[in-house]
Amino acid sequence: MPILSDQFAFRPTGSTTAALVYVLHHITRMLEDNAYVRCLFIDYSRAFDTINHDLLIRKLISFELPSSVVRWVANFLTGRTQAVSSDGKLSSWLPITQSIVQGSSIGPLLYIIFASDLKLLSTINFLCKYADDKTLMVPENTNISLEDEFRHIMQWSAQNKLTLNFTKTKEMIFHRPGPCRFIVPPPPVGIERVISFKLLGVYLASTLSMENHVN
Repeated sequence: MPILSDQFAFRPTGSTTAALVYVLHHITRMLEDNAYVRCLFIDYSRAFDTINHDLLIRKLISFELPSSVVRWVANFLTGRTQAVSSDGKLSSWLPITQSIVQGSSIGPLLYIIFASDLKLLSTINFLCKYADDKTLMVPENTNISLEDEFRHIMQWSAQNKLTLNFTKTKEMIFHRPGPCRFIVPPPPVGIERVISFKLLGVYLASTLSMENHVN
């Protein structure tokens, strides 16, 4: 049965604070033996609205849940319709074939289950999941590069019919304060490299300084 312990959102002890502690703990720990840590902040386009129902049901079945529970969830997701109202005019009603029904009590849990089988290729690298935000951490000395891990994540996303938002996906190189005396590979193609990034409401800097956030 897949585990849900690597997801911080929508579960007990899964606060933004816990996720930030997890990210900073692994980055600082890796910096003890590495000159730098490459961090990729991955963003999806409308992830909750594009969850495929058929794929979700298959994953529920893989959890070895009672068949009655799986049928109940399938019934909950099907038979829904939506329309658009604009300038006092209402469009025709169309069936909803994807999404986890945001605002429902079970929706967040269904998203956690849907993303539960996203795993990294290497045990040296780390991935922090907070809802649809993914933070990939790869140290200087690793057996699987950030590019290969990101390619694996893109393949998983394509297989699960999720769209990556390359405009909002950023890379940052964490290192100790002081002069940088190392050479890092270029950023992944199409990804901007930044020196500061707002993660879960906190501004992180490449030197781990909190000055930007305090200001």
